[in-house]
This record gives sequence, C-alpha cells and structure tokens, in this order.
Amino acid sequence: MPKTAKYYSKTGLNKAEGKDFEGAIAEYNKAIEKKPDNAELYKLRGVAKYELKDFGGATQDINRAIVLKDGDAEAYKYRGDIKTQLKDYKSAITDYDKALQLNTEYANAYNNRGLCRTKLRDITGAITDYNKALMLKPDYAVAYQNRANAFFRTKAYQEALGDYNKAIQYNPDLAEAYYNRGVIHKALKNNNAACQDWEMAMKKGISSAETFIKRFCNK
Repeated sequence: MPKTAKYYSKTGLNKAEGKDFEGAIAEYNKAIEKKPDNAELYKLRGVAKYELKDFGGATQDINRAIVLKDGDAEAYKYRGDIKTQLKDYKSAITDYDKALQLNTEYANAYNNRGLCRTKLRDITGAITDYNKALMLKPDYAVAYQNRANAFFRTKAYQEALGDYNKAIQYNPDLAEAYYNRGVIHKALKNNNAACQDWEMAMKKGISSAETFIKRFCNK
C-alpha cells in the first residue's frame, strides 16, 4: 500500500523529536512530493533546516509556507527567529509583530521580540515584551532569564537577581542564569554565593566561569 504525505509527515516529526533533523528533512521531502501545496509541510521542513543552521533553506521553506497560508502566526514567528539568528533584528521584529497580530497570546513571540529589542538597546521595550510573555506563561524560565539580563543592563540588580532565581527555579539546567547570577552576587558583594553560582555554571558547560573562579574564589 502506498505511503501517504501524512505518513511521511508523522515519521518526519518523530525524527525531529529525536533530533535527527537530516532524517526529518528526508521524510518531509517525500511528504512534499505527495502534497506540494501543503503549507504545514514546508513550515516543518523549514524548522528542521533552521535547527541545522541552514538559514537560507529555512527561509525559502518558511516563505513558501506563508505564501500558501498567509495567516499562520507560527510561520511568521519562525521567520523572525531566522532573521534573529542572522542579526537582522529590525526585520525580525516586523515578523514578530505580524505573529502577534495573528495570535495575541503567543508568549514565545513576545519573548523573542524582546530579545531583538534588547539587541537594539530598547531595554524598556524589551522588558515590556518579557512582562507580556511571563503573564501568558508564568513558568517561562528563559523569559525570566532574558528579563534578568535586561534588568542587569540597567543596573537594576535586585530585580535581575529575582528573575535569575525564578529562571533557575523553573529550569535548573540554565547554565547562563547561574553564570549571570554569580555576576550579580559579586556586584552585591556576596562573594560566596557568586562563587557557588560560577562553580555550577562551569559544571553545566560554561568554561569561561573558570576565569572568575580563579580570580575571586578559592582564596
């Protein structure tokens, strides 16, 4: 019995969930051969290409998905993500704006737009976006981390510390949150806590934490 586009789409999703993105693309290719005008298939393949850092190929697929179905907030969000990776922050914000017009409760789009605004030094706008993301998704660890980073830039250390605490509470594997919280503790002259955080950050893969440990700890 011939396999259908739905079958290949499902096997592609399974491979993508297992981080086999090349295998997923191969399955999506077969699905698209069966249904060449299916927007969802192009979007899925575009996401897999994005994961492989094939941003050109990902852009082509997401653009095709949008042409076929102009009203998919997720497609605009993904195109914004690609542009963010390419450091085209202003254009990425335009896509996140469109995604949020289509879905006003899209927490990831608020968070990612906040990242772009941070990169463009619009810290007030970034914090507003992170606030909206967290209202929609109160356990959104990365949004807490990102808002903490924004607070840190304005030297609002206590607010940043509270957000790093929340980020770690909801995701204890966020190495960057430990690293940055250590910097906050150091700025607040809490050396012991700073050293503990840098030790944890190093254990979780941030090798640069060793520089701080050698300089400020083990004395």
